Formats: sequence, structure tokens, C-alpha cells
Amino acid sequence: MVTQIIFTGIDALPTISLLGLAAGFVFTFRLISVLESVGAASETINLLINVIGLGIGPFLAAIILISRTGSAIVVDLGNMKLHGEIEGLEMLGININNYLIAPRLIGTAISQLAITVYFTFIALVFGIVLSGLLVSNSHFDFLYEIGTAFTPYLVMIFVIKNLLFGIVIAATSCYIGLHVKSSPTEVPQQATRAIVNSLIAIFIIEGLLALAILQ
Repeated sequence: MVTQIIFTGIDALPTISLLGLAAGFVFTFRLISVLESVGAASETINLLINVIGLGIGPFLAAIILISRTGSAIVVDLGNMKLHGEIEGLEMLGININNYLIAPRLIGTAISQLAITVYFTFIALVFGIVLSGLLVSNSHFDFLYEIGTAFTPYLVMIFVIKNLLFGIVIAATSCYIGLHVKSSPTEVPQQATRAIVNSLIAIFIIEGLLALAILQ
């Protein structure tokens, strides 16, 4: 599990950092500027939380996990299946679910939550600071306001959403990886299948949670 967290979370930090800075400029900074220009500055904090914190942050982090971790899990388990390692572990009486699957599920879920928190922090802080420097010094007040605007309910939604994303990505990849049969050419094919299926699952979860929040 620790190895999975290191690969999925820590090793992805440089990519997440760059994406966070880009999102801070493309989304946070421009959103603040647009809202001020149309006279809707009072809605800035609410929109930043919903668009960046609950929308773009989890979704981009999930895409990074799908492309890096999801495909890696499929390749790892697929090759173990081809080389008879899975069968060997089962013959030794080792529970595959406990030894191979559970650590990946838990590690990926924790990593999804952690990197989303990291991404959201960078995107919000960088965008607000940039806006404060280039547009108006009063925008620095958003740093305090946005910290107090995260209610327990929003935090709960944020945590549940990211844990679901991580579990679904890992579960989909593990399931598909263990269904590699006899040919090495199946491994890249199944990796592609896992990426597509994980993306579909993420879109479905995103839609269901959006409906639940609206209701």
C-alpha cells in the first residue's frame, strides 16, 4: 500500500504542481476577473469552491491517476497473470484480494484525495495571488474568505467524491488486469480498456454526485 501511495501520489506531484499553476491562471484568475467585470464579485468564493474545489480539481486528479496508475496496475497484474505469479500465490494459500487488490484500492483512494487537496490549494492560492497582484489588492482577502467558506458539508462531499474516484479507478484497473489470459498483446489492449472504462465511470459518478448536490 505504501508503495502504491508513493507511485500514485508522491511521484505525480511535479505533474500536479504544473497543472495546479496552469489551472490557477486559466480558471481561478480568469474567473475572478470575469466575475468582477460583470459585477458579480459577491459570488466569487462560491463559484471558486464549486468550480475549482469540487469540479475541476477532483476531475483532473482522476485523469492523472487513470493515465498513470490505472494503466500501470493493469500492466503489473496482467504480466503477473501471464507469468503464472497469480496462480503461484494462490497455490501458496495467499489471498489475492488482501495481498494485491486491497492495497491498490486503499493506496489509490488516499492518493486521489491527497493530490486533489494539493492541486486545489495551488490552483486557488496561485490564482488569487495573481489576481491580487495584477487586478486589485482587495482580492487578497479571498485567501481568508475561501478558507472559512468550506463548510463541513462541502468537505464531506469533497472527501467522498475523491475516495470514490480513487476506489473506482483502482477497482476497474485491477478487475481488467486480472482478466488478461494468455497473450502478451492483451496487456496494452486491456490497459486501454481500463482507461476508457475508468473515464466512463468517473463521468457517471460526477453526474450522479452533481444531481445529489443539486437536490
